[in-house]
Amino acid sequence: MVKIPMFDSHAHVASGQFDLDRPAVIERARVAGVDGWLEVASTAAGSRRAVELAEQLEGTLATVGVHPEEINAMQEEDWQLLDELAGSEKVVAIGEVGLDFHREGTYEKQIEYVKKFVDLAIKHNKPIIWHIRSSQQLDANELLLDYLRHCPLPGRLRGIAHTFSGTVEQAQRYVELGMYLGISGVVTFKNAGVLLDVVKAIDLEYLLIETDSPYLAPDPYRGQRNEPAYVRFVAQKVAQLKEVTIKEVEKVTYCNWQKLIVSQKV
Repeated sequence: MVKIPMFDSHAHVASGQFDLDRPAVIERARVAGVDGWLEVASTAAGSRRAVELAEQLEGTLATVGVHPEEINAMQEEDWQLLDELAGSEKVVAIGEVGLDFHREGTYEKQIEYVKKFVDLAIKHNKPIIWHIRSSQQLDANELLLDYLRHCPLPGRLRGIAHTFSGTVEQAQRYVELGMYLGISGVVTFKNAGVLLDVVKAIDLEYLLIETDSPYLAPDPYRGQRNEPAYVRFVAQKVAQLKEVTIKEVEKVTYCNWQKLIVSQKV
């Protein structure tokens, strides 16, 4: 029987929260059938750590990028580092980057950096991992969708709307732009709300499963530290909502991931 691999499309295992037991976390992922994950960076220094970890682990790949809440600390040498790291063999995407209005920050400053990261992605022909978080005043999905609609060379800006939290209509617009939707452990929460409708409405061929470890642990681990092994609970919930088998979810989402990565080489 051919083994169906399971891939976590967004994790931060290089995070300090795993410093005391990282080997055990990695082993639990393997035992759970998770062949690998995308090690996602949030800072320039974190980008280096992400690449270093991915280089140590078969099946694990990396991104380089800076989270929108961290852009104020960026220096010119950070851009040089990201540009250098983006050429690494293990780096397959730019991210996570985007818009986050939950705590602070202005649209103007964040969209300025979005444009810079788009330029970096175009230069290296990489997909983008989008971090998109709204506030009561600003809908980050609407602002990003508006930018992407008018962005030059949109056909080269394939990527993932990470931990998708928008509406069904917004999900459809991301898909029309060539994006995949990252479905995290939030889909297992009792208050998942409209995300359940999104998963039901959007074809499985446009979905990816992710943990965002160490954050957003799915039920039954909600409130605890998340880890890649728990991506199976996301797969189970997606399978339930789509009325298919877990193996089908694992197979299709893994193929989706492969298509996204192959797209950067076209």
